[in-house]
Amino acid sequence: DVHDWLDKLEQRFTMANWNDEQKLRYISIHLQDDAQRWWTQASNVIKTWSSFTEAVTYAFGSTKAQQLAFEQRK
Repeated sequence: DVHDWLDKLEQRFTMANWNDEQKLRYISIHLQDDAQRWWTQASNVIKTWSSFTEAVTYAFGSTKAQQLAFEQRK
């Protein structure tokens, strides 16, 4: 679920005290498949973490949750 994934990321990013640029760089190397294709197009307009979370939730929210493929790193 995209919401759970974002919550876990937010916890990591808060602990690491990362800024938006660092968060978006991290995301760019961890997306796969549909999510990577989506990010390739969306990254041109998404410049903040807040924008990313809103856009990814819209793109891969509840009806598309199964399509979202992320590399799980813990």
